[in-house]
Amino acid sequence: MVSKMMELKITVLAENNTFIDQYLLGGPEFSVLIETEGKKILFDCGYSDIFLRNAEKLGINLRQLDYLVFSHGHNDHTGGLFHLLNLLSEAKAFNLPCKKPLVLAHPLAFESKIDDVVGEIGSLISTEKLAIHLPMNLTQEVFWITKDLVFLGEIPRLNNFEAKHPIGRRENGEDDFILDDSALVYKSADGLVIITGCAHAGICNTIEYAK
Repeated sequence: MVSKMMELKITVLAENNTFIDQYLLGGPEFSVLIETEGKKILFDCGYSDIFLRNAEKLGINLRQLDYLVFSHGHNDHTGGLFHLLNLLSEAKAFNLPCKKPLVLAHPLAFESKIDDVVGEIGSLISTEKLAIHLPMNLTQEVFWITKDLVFLGEIPRLNNFEAKHPIGRRENGEDDFILDDSALVYKSADGLVIITGCAHAGICNTIEYAK
């Protein structure tokens, strides 16, 4: 699915729904390509290689990304990172044109996250491992990707009705309230466009911080 708003173009590469007769793959995961002001931003990598396979069908070259942004560290948003790194490594091996996108995420995005029932639910690639392959900017602060597109960093949890229950545990054994959850915000002529993954920080908290 492709959505165009002013100078912003969003192409869904992986989600749990597909359109009839488009023959794209779907799954319990999320990944979108954002294009604006001459920049290509991949927002999340899904759980598998579905985003790569759908991008190929759509004629999208993911070897030419400027930014690789993560909404948070759960594996249905980071699991496909392994496949993207393979794609970029193979491009180098075959001398194909390829960029090294800047990784933009919260500092806690790539730490291990453990669920007592299913085990690991976080990224299988650590910060240290990823930093060997791609430039990194892990920040709690806002970061302007372009003059109109911003990464929110850590979203304040200010209301009393959202983001009150943990999901699993962090590496240090503490309950995980997914402090790494963030979002992208685009300033359009018609208002703010908020692009989020699961909104674990709370969609109302996210909207208020974006405003």
